[in-house]
Amino acid sequence: MSSGPRSGKRNKPGKIGRNDPCFCGSGLKYKKCHLLLGGALPKPSQIPYEFIEEQKIASAQRSEFLASKGILITLPNTISFKGKTVLAVGNEIMVEENPHATFHQLLFRNLQHTMGDEWWKTEQAKEESEKHYILKCFEQLQGSDSRADLDVTQIDENTRSMVATGDTQELLSLAFDVWILAHKGYMREDWLKRLRDPDQYQGARYEIAVASIFVRAGCELEFYDNDRIEEDGRPPKRAEFIAVHKETGNRVAVEAKSRHVKGVLHTAGTLKYQKALRGDVSLLYKKALLKETDGLPLVVFIDVNSPAEGGQPVQKSKWFEDIRRSFGDRPEPTPDEPDTQAALFVTNYSGHYQGDQASVGGQDLFIGSLHTKHPLADGPMGEFMKRIMKSVNNYGYVPPTMDNEKLGKPEVPVGLTKERFAIKIRQLTMLPKEHPDYETRKKETDGLIEMLIWDTEQKSGGGWDEAVAAENYKQFAWLWAN
Repeated sequence: MSSGPRSGKRNKPGKIGRNDPCFCGSGLKYKKCHLLLGGALPKPSQIPYEFIEEQKIASAQRSEFLASKGILITLPNTISFKGKTVLAVGNEIMVEENPHATFHQLLFRNLQHTMGDEWWKTEQAKEESEKHYILKCFEQLQGSDSRADLDVTQIDENTRSMVATGDTQELLSLAFDVWILAHKGYMREDWLKRLRDPDQYQGARYEIAVASIFVRAGCELEFYDNDRIEEDGRPPKRAEFIAVHKETGNRVAVEAKSRHVKGVLHTAGTLKYQKALRGDVSLLYKKALLKETDGLPLVVFIDVNSPAEGGQPVQKSKWFEDIRRSFGDRPEPTPDEPDTQAALFVTNYSGHYQGDQASVGGQDLFIGSLHTKHPLADGPMGEFMKRIMKSVNNYGYVPPTMDNEKLGKPEVPVGLTKERFAIKIRQLTMLPKEHPDYETRKKETDGLIEMLIWDTEQKSGGGWDEAVAAENYKQFAWLWAN
């Protein structure tokens, strides 16, 4: 049944109302999607029944695929219209003149627009050492599609793909977060103001990431207005925001903190690599527990901001060992002496350490609380927490397309080309550029790649069998991790 316009008039059967879901499968109302592109409501004869059904099926398949990646909400398609590519951003439309623009290109354009032309011009005029990290990432991205070491692949006559560098992955993740929050109406001006400020960038960036995680998991966000004043004349120290998940009845206070490391992400000082590897977040954890939640369960996120070494399981990282030891020394919570937090997530989203080298991805650790001062509505490991964990585990994944027909198809072939094989070995074995042994490891890795390529060619009968290469890499990855 179609819903009628606000005047109370009903639409005739077969017609699309302004408030009906758009026929393109974007999940938006028609008035906020194709109607904005111009033209009157389509006549029934212009939209065949078969097309509408195909779009419904494609939309359902897309939603299922995105859910497997921790994106448990409806997001709009990219749409080609009159020689342009458009993408909905809340009640607005992001327009790209290139009719073949990819979803990632639209995200980057939206981020540039969000940061503002004035900010952009100011940053471009600065000396290289003074430029904002976001701008440096954009500049590094220019021309990177011609780099042989990033396995640039021609998808079709208009589209190429490549391996993301650490900086590109950071930029893409930010652009995706900003778009999701803006599309759902949660992108706050104070976040943007702090994001533009180098001194406040890191904290704001992590809050945005955590907010995006909760939105992807299907939550609505509420923000404190700080209207209550304490006896000292100041507002209470509250969490970042409240996340509400209506399906499970959960309403939680969320606190996000990111560890600052000297010499990294605009933090003054000189990077001391061995110190950066540590998981010394105890002070941040204690500060998080002091936040006022007004009786709501507290979910804490802390980012360790530590160099991630390629191919290293999170359990073998220095920061993981430090945190395991720290929490292992604490007394077990009991019903009489429960935890303050309902859940703790420790993440390591640190692609900036890889810089212009291939990204090795993020890491995360979940510490649940069986006994907590304010328990979750559906328990410590109910549907709500499973959703959050899924979104956290998949953070960093950005769909290469939002096209119903393409999304969900295998993004990487089963086999490995020689170029891709070498890149994956390098990702697995290399150290961050700041590591004191970087140059030594680079020489060792170059020799290792040469040897493994020779071995793969021998197993392929003198040529290059991509399936054999994939199996060879799988075996080597297992040996390296163990």
